[in-house]
Amino acid sequence: MPASLRGRMIAPRPAIWLVPAGDDTSFQVWKASETPEQVDELGGEEDINLLRDRWREVLASFEDGSPEIRLCLPGERVLEKPVDLPLAVEGNLAPAVGYQLDQLTPFTANQVYYDFRLVERDSEHGRLRLDLRLVLRHQLEVMRDRLASLGIRPHAIDTLADGQETPRCEGFNLMPEAERPPYVFKRTRLNWMLAGAAVLVLAVVMAQSIVLRERGVDRLEREVTALRSEAETVMALQRELEDSLLAANFLADRRRSQPVVIQVLDEVSRVLPNDMWLQQVQIRETELQIMGLADGSQRLIEILNDSPLLDDAAFRGSINVDPATGQERFNATATIIPRGVQHAVASGSGE
Repeated sequence: MPASLRGRMIAPRPAIWLVPAGDDTSFQVWKASETPEQVDELGGEEDINLLRDRWREVLASFEDGSPEIRLCLPGERVLEKPVDLPLAVEGNLAPAVGYQLDQLTPFTANQVYYDFRLVERDSEHGRLRLDLRLVLRHQLEVMRDRLASLGIRPHAIDTLADGQETPRCEGFNLMPEAERPPYVFKRTRLNWMLAGAAVLVLAVVMAQSIVLRERGVDRLEREVTALRSEAETVMALQRELEDSLLAANFLADRRRSQPVVIQVLDEVSRVLPNDMWLQQVQIRETELQIMGLADGSQRLIEILNDSPLLDDAAFRGSINVDPATGQERFNATATIIPRGVQHAVASGSGE
């Protein structure tokens, strides 16, 4: 969200900047804003009870709720160091900095307060550049003890930007998360509560719309199921009717598609001359196979092919002479033409 839009929609949190003044027991009190304003100075030699009363008055001057308190250290009190790390540690950056702190600085993580800021992500070379700020813990003991005696618990330890006429905190927080007192901006919390309530109302309205839609969908699904059941019943009846028709027409179709044996025998008897004798006749669907004896069996093929009922006549195997009769023994096949049955019958009857 752009900063200008965020500023109009969300009120900035109130903040107080405590800037060390001279020694570690005196602090300037600044009200943070676009133009910071100094509202008090807590001297190190002043009466503690008086300073506490003045501090409570400063807090009471904030109408939007309790301010965030930031202890802002001048640049000469803070060590600044650029850090270069591999891009691979970005997903676990804070622990990686803590583990390598003794390699990056002369101090361990237990000796300092520190924080860092990502300055540049160099994806081409796989590097991260950080701005690391740290301060020795023992250097802040006097400051924190003095502030504690006044009833002041800073929420953050920050650094001051250099070259500014008025103090300007940089946005770091050197204080470890475990030692940070919780801070809640009541106005922002109220805004979030109102936003949450609005989201909840919107969710209820959307849920109601979804429930109504689901009810409508369920009703339509029930109607579709009933219509589908009726359609399936009709289709089942139609299939039964078709099956019945197929069963009824099967024999008729079978009779029409297959030649009648008696007609085939009649046609064979009609076309064969009297000097040809049949010993075996076999009909398999549309195939006729005959075996027998004849004087001059070569003319059998022509005789069979001249019949309107038979076609594609051919001998099977070789022709042998029967030693008992002296006639030629033949084995021939022919294709029965169903459509020629009526023609053959008509030809035989003379119609």
